[in-house]
Amino acid sequence: MTALRSIFKWWVAILLFGVLLQIAFAGYGAFYAADKVDGGTIDEDTFSDGFGLHTGFGYIIFLGALLLVILALLARPGKRKVWHSVAILGLVILQVLLAWFGYGVPAVFGALHPLNAFVIVGAVGSLAAMEWKKGRMGMGDRAAPAPPPAA
Repeated sequence: MTALRSIFKWWVAILLFGVLLQIAFAGYGAFYAADKVDGGTIDEDTFSDGFGLHTGFGYIIFLGALLLVILALLARPGKRKVWHSVAILGLVILQVLLAWFGYGVPAVFGALHPLNAFVIVGAVGSLAAMEWKKGRMGMGDRAAPAPPPAA
């Protein structure tokens, strides 16, 4: 396995961890806001304080997905995995757009933001599984040698 393939493999795993962490940050924001309500209401600044980590880390996830595509193009893991990486970037771009426009549309459309997050987890998780499964099965970049001819 080339160095770039190893970097690609590890980057997919890091990105998966980052996406899961991003979902945890959203949960933190929700429970932070719920805690601050305390029987009354909260202002927009208090609400934003809880989701600040989620918002900021979302842009890091975007950069991570962009780096994933660049690594896929350089590492050449196969056409399917390159397109899979491009699809992940597309889903992350959609996620950012859903966040930006989620406040100006009916709540039913805002519900697409967390649903898309789970689609992203599935997409990154399946790519990570493909990369790591290959290594566990002892399959490198080269095909296994042919068995010796029968006598």
